[in-house]
Parts: sequence; C-alpha cells; structure tokens
Amino acid sequence: MENTRFIGLDIHKERISVAVAESGRPGAVEYHGEIGNDPGAISKLCERLGRPGKTLAFCY
Repeated sequence: MENTRFIGLDIHKERISVAVAESGRPGAVEYHGEIGNDPGAISKLCERLGRPGKTLAFCY
C-alpha cells in the first residue's frame, strides 16, 4: 500500500466532507473540504485526487 492515497468520506444528505491521507506519512491527515452529494461531484473528486501509479482507497 505504499502508493495508496486514503480518502475518508463523512456523508450527509446534501454534502460530503473529504479528508485525505497519503501512505508513508504517519498521522498526516488533511481536510480536503466538502463536495456535493451527487455522482458528478464524486467523479470530479476522483479525477482531482487520482494520479498515475496511485491507488485511491475510500472509506466512509
């Protein structure tokens, strides 16, 4: 999981709060902000956070 970006989601009816932690950075979790709770916003989030060679791992 060395090249993994962990994405934490706190899901509410209209908004999703997003936090990001990089593998290899112990304890470093950064609040990324909020997005709308709709498929388009989630797709854009994946595009912004995705990088070649990086695996995105989501939890909620």
